[in-house]
Amino acid sequence: MRRITLLTNPDKCNLRCALCFLRQQGIVSYSGEMPFEIAKKAIEKYNPQEVIPSTMGEPLLYSRFEDLLHLCEMTGIKMNLTTNGTFPGKWGTPSVMFELVQACSDIKVSTLAYEMGGFLRHLWRENVEKLIECRKRRQDSSATVSLQVTLHRENIQDVKDILTWAEKAGVYRIKWNPAVFIPNTSPIIEKRFKLSNQELETLRLELLEGSLHSDKIKYEGSLFLKDPTEECPMSGSCEKCPFTDEVWIWPDGHEDRCPNPKKRWRKF
Repeated sequence: MRRITLLTNPDKCNLRCALCFLRQQGIVSYSGEMPFEIAKKAIEKYNPQEVIPSTMGEPLLYSRFEDLLHLCEMTGIKMNLTTNGTFPGKWGTPSVMFELVQACSDIKVSTLAYEMGGFLRHLWRENVEKLIECRKRRQDSSATVSLQVTLHRENIQDVKDILTWAEKAGVYRIKWNPAVFIPNTSPIIEKRFKLSNQELETLRLELLEGSLHSDKIKYEGSLFLKDPTEECPMSGSCEKCPFTDEVWIWPDGHEDRCPNPKKRWRKF
């Protein structure tokens, strides 16, 4: 198994981003926190190359995150971490950031924290810069520090600023992902945030070969792919699914083989 995603704490977060799938559905609480035994059994069962903690909620707020981090270290499994960049509590201290860059294959920091979550931009940037400095000083680490930019109507004008700062700070990679709107999302949210296909195509070309191209930062993300969620069937299995060697595990222990949020949230 290439990697598993453990939805450790999908509804535990210190921010309130409008594009969060829970908020799109108007759900206050989804399914609670994952018992550590479920996480441990999943790792033992699949012995993956990588473990991704919660992709909803803030994984650094998982009450057993430190235990999960140590379990990965003991088993030689790298953690692939996506965080909102607030680095709550001790996780914002250099000594603990050193531990993160040692245990992780990649740390992706989402820009949504300061765009719509209520976290101040300068504090967010200071945290990312501090993390990159820890990575540079820990020469035995192979971790990369990346940004995850969810592209929407209210941040499209800030792309140049994000890129300029990221190059200066020493960010390794930026994942450019157009915002995803799941079934039954309020049309008000879509009208406020959704970019047109033409706007996305213009941005894609500017990033690939125009004024937003960078020789210093690696670009990835769904912006550069044909939207797989448009072709993914709402039932059954995709014939050419790129995620056949991955699994998503929910807090109650049930497993999901499809990462398509439009399919996953269709029942709501």
